[in-house]
Amino acid sequence: MKVLSLILFGDLAHFRKFYTTSSPLTFPFPPPPTVRGIIGAIMGFSKSEYLQKTKSISVGVSLRAPLKKVRMGLNLIFTKGSSGKFDPTLIPSRKGDVNKTLRTQIKAEFVKDPVYKIYISGDESFLNNLAYLLKEHKTHYTVSLGLSELIADFTFEGIYEGKKVNTVSKVDSVIPSKLVQQIDLGRIQRIGKERIPTYMDNSRKVLSYEDVIFNMDGGSIYGKFSNTVELENGEVIYLWHPIIKI
Repeated sequence: MKVLSLILFGDLAHFRKFYTTSSPLTFPFPPPPTVRGIIGAIMGFSKSEYLQKTKSISVGVSLRAPLKKVRMGLNLIFTKGSSGKFDPTLIPSRKGDVNKTLRTQIKAEFVKDPVYKIYISGDESFLNNLAYLLKEHKTHYTVSLGLSELIADFTFEGIYEGKKVNTVSKVDSVIPSKLVQQIDLGRIQRIGKERIPTYMDNSRKVLSYEDVIFNMDGGSIYGKFSNTVELENGEVIYLWHPIIKI
C-alpha cells in the first residue's frame, strides 16, 4: 500500500470538542473527519462533498511538537434580541440591538504552535494529484487549523510503501486505545487520552466515536500495539480505514 505524508503547522489551532459550548475546548489534534476536510480544502472539494469524495481514503495523524495549550478571550457579536422580534433574554441591558453594536466575551482554548504529520492512503491517482498540489504548495481553498482565522501552512514529506503489521513495540501516531495491548512503563512517556469523532456521514452527523491515545511530547509511544502500518521510512502508524457507510 502507498501512504502519503505531509507536515501541517501554524501559530494556533482549535478543533472544538463536541461536548463544549459557551467555553470551547479543543482536541489536541485534528480528528479524522477534520483531516478529510483539510485534504478536501487542498483538492478543491466543497463543504457539502468532501466527505463523499474522501470516503475511499485512509487517514492518520500524529503530533510532531509538544502539546501546548493557551486560553484567551474572544470578542463576539451579541446577537440575542438583535432581530427586533421577541427574545427571552431577561436582563434588558444584555439584549442586543439591530445594529449589532453589543459584544460578548467568551474564553476559548487553543493549541499553541501546533505541528502535525498527516498520513493519507488510497487510490494511486488520488495520491498523485494530492502530491502534485503539495509539492507546488498550491491549494484550491485556504487551509486552516479548525477555524477560518487560524491559517495553516504545510510541507510535502513523501509517498512511502507501507505494510500491515499485527504486533509492534512502538507507534508513531495517534492510535485507538482498544489496540493497545501494553504500555512500556520502563520509559518516561507523557501519554494523553481523548474521545474523538472518527466517522461522519454526508450530513455531517457523527457515526462513531473512539477513545485514542497519543504522545503529548510529539514522539513515539512504546509498548505493544496491534493493527498498525509500517512505512519504509521506519515509521509505524495507525490509519482509519475508508468509510463504509456514509
